[in-house]
Amino acid sequence: MTTLPAPIWRRFAAAFYDALLLLGVWLVALIIDLIMRTLLALPRDWVMLRAYLFLVGLAFFGWFWTHGGQTLGMRAWKLQVRRINGTPLRWLDAAARYGLTLLCWSALLAPALLRFPSLQNTHPLLPSVCIGAGIASLMALLMMRLDTQRRAPQDWLSRTEVVLLKAPKHPHAAPVAED
Repeated sequence: MTTLPAPIWRRFAAAFYDALLLLGVWLVALIIDLIMRTLLALPRDWVMLRAYLFLVGLAFFGWFWTHGGQTLGMRAWKLQVRRINGTPLRWLDAAARYGLTLLCWSALLAPALLRFPSLQNTHPLLPSVCIGAGIASLMALLMMRLDTQRRAPQDWLSRTEVVLLKAPKHPHAAPVAED
């Protein structure tokens, strides 16, 4: 039996669920950052804050992906990420996938920045960059649709795949990938 690729709509549903969870984790991380900076009387360093939030997100997704291949959103939608040879992700795989996923989602969401005229005034190339990112996102979605394995750019580049898990036969059993 062959492995079923995850439907695109399920991937987006799981991504939305996980984005809400990540937002909560990032808010807790920001509170910790604020408390520590206040206690130590440190100034805000935007570069360090971005790096800190990147590492928090990597720890969040990396732990789930290297321990069962499922985030909570993926678990709810019966999806699993794994290497293309069917083995679990290692931390290096998870780091590559997370970084590439952030880039892809940034490109997908970049056109929304065009709604802020003040940004366009301070960054004259922003409309061109956003239009290019929007076109790249549409092309990536088209390629996902045409790919028999429904792989996204982060899947191709990190050599991973997201598969649909079949429902367990026993109601208390864990779902398994169809192979």
